[in-house]
Amino acid sequence: MLHPGHITGPGWPMVNAAGNFDLGVWETLASGGELVLPNLGLETVHHVHADDVAQCFQRAIERPGVAAGNSYHVVSERAMTLRGIAETAAGWFGQEARLRYLPLEDMLAGLSSEHADATRDHVSRSLSMSIAAAASDLGYSPRFTSAAAIADGLRWLIAEGRVDTGGRAFEA
Repeated sequence: MLHPGHITGPGWPMVNAAGNFDLGVWETLASGGELVLPNLGLETVHHVHADDVAQCFQRAIERPGVAAGNSYHVVSERAMTLRGIAETAAGWFGQEARLRYLPLEDMLAGLSSEHADATRDHVSRSLSMSIAAAASDLGYSPRFTSAAAIADGLRWLIAEGRVDTGGRAFEA
């Protein structure tokens, strides 16, 4: 059994710095606008690039005697905090992240129900998983860091016109 983290890459929105899928979060970071994060922004999310998930599936198929009956986390090597995602992404646009923090329930009150539910779900879990078993048993070695996986997905969203950078260059 493979347990992927927050799958990202080209083709769909990924969990953002606010812990939801609102594409406007990326636009706020690109423009240097103020972004509200829950609590102190120290909750974690653990991304994985879709290509790395495929890699782990392939390795499990190639090693059925080892993989059968076992369970593996399939993520990047390290999770990122929401604040870390915001600071990293803002930097890709030549910006410094302007962050404001609110208690979770206060932050959620300002979001649509869809985004509030996603944020609550991600913040309450604050996932950070180990790939040690997948690495030792299957030889799993993710090619993408969390930041690189997010950047790859964001690059696609920008190219598809789903995220407006306000003309700012994206350099990840």
